[in-house]
Amino acid sequence: TLPNANVAAPYSASITASGGAAPYGFAVTAGSLPAGLTLSSGGVLAGTPTAGGNFTFTITATDSSGAPGPFS
Repeated sequence: TLPNANVAAPYSASITASGGAAPYGFAVTAGSLPAGLTLSSGGVLAGTPTAGGNFTFTITATDSSGAPGPFS
């Protein structure tokens, strides 16, 4: 679960992974992010949301060997 964002207010949250082989890459693999937010390949979800509501999306971490999570 990520912290709530507010419309028109800057937002930033870091996504982390553990296990596997660092470094990790992150990507949205299902659903879509709220308008105004982007996910960096390093796992930072940031931007300024332009619409309110509930959004469901999946972020998948991939380790340096190319294996997708979950990692243990």
